Amino acid sequence: MNNIIELQRNYFNTGATLGYDFRLNQLKRLKSIIRKYEPEILEAFLKDYNKSAFDVLSTEIGYSLIELNYLIKHLKKLMKPKKAKTTTINRPSKGYIVPEPYGVTLVVAPWNYPFHLSIVPLAAAMAAGNTVVLKLSTNTPTLSGLLYTIIMQHFPREYIYVTWNSPTERETLFGGKFDYIFYTGSPAVARELQLRQAQDGRLTPMTLELGGKSPCIVDKDADIDAAARRIVWGKYLNAGQTCVAPDHVYVERSVKDELVSKMIAYIKEFYYNKNGGEYTLRDDYTYIVNEKAVERLQGYLEDVRVLWGGKAKGRRMEPTIIDMVTEKSPIMQEEIFGPVLPVLAFDDIFALIRTIKGQEKPLAFYFFGKEYANMIMRESHFGGGCVNDTIMHLTEHSMPFGGVGQSGMGAYHGDKSFETFSHYKSILVKHPRKELKIKYPPYNALKLRLLRKYIGL
Repeated sequence: MNNIIELQRNYFNTGATLGYDFRLNQLKRLKSIIRKYEPEILEAFLKDYNKSAFDVLSTEIGYSLIELNYLIKHLKKLMKPKKAKTTTINRPSKGYIVPEPYGVTLVVAPWNYPFHLSIVPLAAAMAAGNTVVLKLSTNTPTLSGLLYTIIMQHFPREYIYVTWNSPTERETLFGGKFDYIFYTGSPAVARELQLRQAQDGRLTPMTLELGGKSPCIVDKDADIDAAARRIVWGKYLNAGQTCVAPDHVYVERSVKDELVSKMIAYIKEFYYNKNGGEYTLRDDYTYIVNEKAVERLQGYLEDVRVLWGGKAKGRRMEPTIIDMVTEKSPIMQEEIFGPVLPVLAFDDIFALIRTIKGQEKPLAFYFFGKEYANMIMRESHFGGGCVNDTIMHLTEHSMPFGGVGQSGMGAYHGDKSFETFSHYKSILVKHPRKELKIKYPPYNALKLRLLRKYIGL
């Protein structure tokens, strides 16, 4: 792996990745590959996850193509140096801010959205003019193997290198001499990555897209039917294996029963077939990533009341709603990352917000209601979120996506994707002879008065 990193550094230093035409052509090539191999990608998701074609197209391939199209369309504007105003002290002069690539970058992709969360940061790094080492997940072997094959076939390894199935490469990668790292995954592994880079004497800039227990609040003046429908969709999308899924729901006590009833009704409508009076889970419901994860999720169901679901067969686990949960319950101590939704009642929304503010800042935050919406979103601290919806804030290019605190650092999507993989270099161009000479000694009373006036004293 160190040889690959050095190979990419040498290639980057030739300047081959810097030009507009090169970047544009590589993005178009990536787009054409995705379109060409769409059937194989769909089949890979079916084998790894039992993920339906609609879900793959909407959350994986489609989102990646939308981001690619945006970068292709706006690349020239994004690359263009920006003029900066200069102050009196430097006149006559001109200022420029120039986006330049970091160099050799590492993108570490997770298993829950293994295509989307590989391709989007990969495309951003390419657009910004970097070379890329892309680390894929071992938990999605069919899709990772396919991506490895098609990317390595169409791009030279000195530009893009893909790895996924070598157990020894993670240690080498984490200690590798990269100029920028983009990691999506757990906070525990992110800390390990940062520590390893620091131990090797490097202060490597990073974007960390992590997670956390993203709360959802339903107040008494919410549209309960809409809240139920949108919470159910957001929670059980990808079988709950979404970093911004509603982790748990706080609902005002007087509307709890209505909300639960409507959520169960939408679960039945979305994910079940009805045969007579019996409901059976649809065949296209997404699998849990592995048996170990199923065991972990099933363990959460001890000492709680299951209101719907709860059963698992192999890697298929039903959409599940539970209550009789408190803040001290095991399920409330870590991110659930699966199709189990705790519902907790509250009586005082102000006390609830104080409780939430005392916890780690989540990646996402959702509120359904009217009267307190502005106050709640202002007072709560989180990466991003929605009022009267879930998940959908990710779909807007104009809104950067990222965490804060334990849920991550940095952001991307749209312009921010390009900016994340670029260093913005400031350049001041002075006249070769003309200048204000106040900065030069010897100093006198006049220069001191002028300095005081300039700095506002």
